[in-house]
Order: sequence, then C-alpha cells, then structure tokens
Amino acid sequence: METQQVSQGLGLSQWFPSHMFPQEGSSSRAPEAEEHKEQHRTGTDRGNCKTKGDSHEDLTGTKAGAQLEPGAGIFPSPLLHIPPGKLREIEAQLVCADEADTEFGFGDVALPGVTPPAHQAPAKSPEGSPWRCVDARLQLPLQEGSARYRQEQFAAAAAKFSTALELCSRGFATEDPLKSSPDDISRVASFIESKLVICYLKLGQPDIALSHSHRSIIENPSYFRNHLRQAACFRCLQRYSEAARSAMIADCLYILAGGTALETSDLIQLYWQALIQEALSGEVSFSVLYTPFEKEDEADKIKEANKSFAEKHPDYVQHIFTDPHGIHLLPERAESLPDQEYLLTLGFRNREIGKTVEKSVIRKLPICPGQKTAFSPSTEEETETFWENTGKKIMAVIDFIGSTKIKDKRSPCARAIEHFHRASLLGRLQRGEEQAQVMAQVMAELATIPYLQRVSQEDDKL
Repeated sequence: METQQVSQGLGLSQWFPSHMFPQEGSSSRAPEAEEHKEQHRTGTDRGNCKTKGDSHEDLTGTKAGAQLEPGAGIFPSPLLHIPPGKLREIEAQLVCADEADTEFGFGDVALPGVTPPAHQAPAKSPEGSPWRCVDARLQLPLQEGSARYRQEQFAAAAAKFSTALELCSRGFATEDPLKSSPDDISRVASFIESKLVICYLKLGQPDIALSHSHRSIIENPSYFRNHLRQAACFRCLQRYSEAARSAMIADCLYILAGGTALETSDLIQLYWQALIQEALSGEVSFSVLYTPFEKEDEADKIKEANKSFAEKHPDYVQHIFTDPHGIHLLPERAESLPDQEYLLTLGFRNREIGKTVEKSVIRKLPICPGQKTAFSPSTEEETETFWENTGKKIMAVIDFIGSTKIKDKRSPCARAIEHFHRASLLGRLQRGEEQAQVMAQVMAELATIPYLQRVSQEDDKL
C-alpha cells in the first residue's frame, strides 16, 4: 500500500462523496448517493474507484482528491471545513431527532400512555421491552414530557422528565423491580436522561445537558446515540477534542453493534471529522501528522514519521515525538480502509510543553503532568502556578490525542487514569464543581470500555 500521510487540517472531506454535502435548500439526495450506496453494498474499495462526486468541488473550494503540498503550512487555505449550518443539520439528525426510542427496539411505537395520531393504529410494546412493565406512576410524567417535547416546550418537558427521573430514583421505574432485569431499569433511566440532554441543549444550557449525558452513558453505555449526545454537549461548550472522542466512540459502537444504515454511518463519520477540524482550527501551540501503520518495523516507522513531520511543519520542531502506545483511527468510510491504523506524530513550538506531554503519554502508568510520580502531592500554590502556565495547554494536547485514539496499549483504562489525575488536580485547586463533572466523565468512560473490545481471532476460534 502506498504510504499516505494526513497532516493537520486533515482534508478528510475529500474522502466523502460530494452528495454528503447537499446544497442549501436541497431536499433530496443527489443521484451520486445511489451509486455510493451500491458501492457500499458491493464493498468497492476507495482506492479502485471514484464516485461521480469526486469530480465536484467540495465546500472549501478545493478539488476533491487534491493533496496539500508539503510545507503548505499548518492549515490549508481555506480550511477544509464543514460550515456550521451543515454541522448543525448533521447534529440534528444524529442527536436531536425525536425518535421513538429505537434503542428499545420497537421502531415507531409511541411511548406508553401517549395517544397516537388518528391515522396511526395504537401499537403495543413488544415482548421483552422494558416499557411493558413501566410503573404506572412513571407513565404519566413520561407521557406529559413527551407531549411538551413534541410541542417544543422544552422547559416544561425538562420539568416533566426530571419528575420521571426522580420517580426512577425512588424505585418506580418498573412495576416490580425485583422481577425486572437490572438492564431494563437502567435503560429506562438512560432514556429519560437522554431526553433531558436534548431539552437542555435546546434551552441553551449545555453544561447541565453534559451532566445528564454522562449519566445516560453510565446507565446504558453501549447505545451509540448517548455518546453522540455527549459529543453535542462538548461541542456547545467548545470542548472540541472531547466532542470528537465521543463521536469516535459512537462510531465504533455503531459498527461493533452491527449498524448497517449507510446514511447514519456516513453522518457519524462526518460529525467526527468536523469536530476534529474544529479542535485543530484554533490551535497554534502544536501541530499533528498521521501516518498509516501496517504492522511494519515500528521503530523505523516512528523515525520516518518524525522526519516527515519536521519537513512538513518546520515551525513546530522544538519538540517532536510519535505516540508509541496509541492505536489511532480516522473518520474514513469503513468499506474503504477497514481497521486502518495510524501513527500520530506531534510537534510543538514550546520545547518544555512538548517534553511534558511526551512524558505523560509514553509512561506505562499515566501521571499527572508536572509531577514526577503518580499521585505525588503538590502545594496549592505550585498547583495553581502549574495549571495557569502550562497545565491547560498540556491537557488540551492530551484531549486531542484522545480524539483519534480508540485503544491504548498501556491499559484500557489509561484514559480514565488521565482523567483521575485531572480531577485530583482540580480538587487541589478547590474547583469542586469541575472536579465532580470530570469524575462523572470518568465513570462514563469506564462504563464504556468493555463495549469497545473486539474479540481476537484466537478468542473467536476458542
């Protein structure tokens, strides 16, 4: 396979056909979409074919398939960027759609107690659905919350769903909790939390929505839309790297769960791509380079990647290193490059920042940046000085590394340990509210880890 390198700015939009970027006012998919679907069904490799959309200009004005010249700078000009309007459209379809709880497996069935439209026959929840045994006291606030939600009365809907959540916490999720599956109870609670996420996003309160998104994941970590809602909260808070990680996890969960809807898959990929671009667009302290990795001699590939980075980004050579422990993925169509892995090389303008990030990333046990050993104590004054001068910058880099790093060779829990250190640091700074939010984020991360593991070929044979 010919080596291809993807530098900051990524240019990933050229890997998606132009029908994924419909013109304003367009209400139907272009003919190219059908061709793309057919290619997806037949497993056509991207390297051996071009869609009709490849001959079109993308939204940046750059010809699809055009490669950036080496040394063209940190960012291409203009930026390969999905306009905010398109990003919001994608987000609305993935996150804010008023779906009839497809995670429970009964498609267009209305919530319990909700009167369906006249043209729609009443439907019953299928056998095994947790809605069949929802406590009667819970059904009324769910019904009222759903009605207010559909009427776009989001404050009133949030109040009703909060009442439903309170009832759940008091043991009224199902008629007989002792005979109900714990998973069913958790999924009912997760559903209510997810509705609260959307309500608070609609109300312009992403900080409150984020807390509910963490809890929805803790209750039901395998459902990909919960992670997309978390991504939307992070995006609204301009925490783009963390949003990109949530979108990446959603993409992996969708694939691992056997998701086959092409449009959903493409939208998740585009959303993840856009968030990576947002994370990089305002960054001036570091730059990145992704190099495809095909299980060759890793030491030689790292040397090659570091050399290529220095040639492409001469302004970021005060410190360069390649992440030796990461399995990095990029938002690519699954049928194009299945399981393609990348090395991530980073370069910095500030040597000390780069060295500190490398120390945090390469150690077998992650440590809090600025400390010599894990969980070593620091005075409050030293912690405050470190955080304001370098800590924020280091955490920003570590968050970006996580936006494409689905697995860590050090430990499946390495990312969670990094968050524990951050929470500890925030505790020493007496920032209790931020510390509590990070701890909830850690719990959501830990709850998700078991669902991201692929079964090895050896285990599959066993």
